[in-house]
Amino acid sequence: MRISASLFLSAIICQILWHTEVVRTTLELDDALVASLMSRLPGVSKTEAIQRAVRFYLTHDAVDQLRQLAGTVDIEDVSSRLRATDRTT
Repeated sequence: MRISASLFLSAIICQILWHTEVVRTTLELDDALVASLMSRLPGVSKTEAIQRAVRFYLTHDAVDQLRQLAGTVDIEDVSSRLRATDRTT
């Protein structure tokens, strides 16, 4: 099974992000972008809204990367052999 280096790196980054308690940082974000995000998540703090947006992005990006791998892994169909073995035991 072949896995691209970028997918492997993304998996490591996701692992680091999800298993880190808190990372404090200062971000310069576009005011309109933050306002748009906050309007979609009423009653949620900015921190929670940004965390949800990052999670959403990472989840969908991971799915996109998996879709791009379609057809790149050679899989041997052994179902007929397994069925034959199953019927003889």
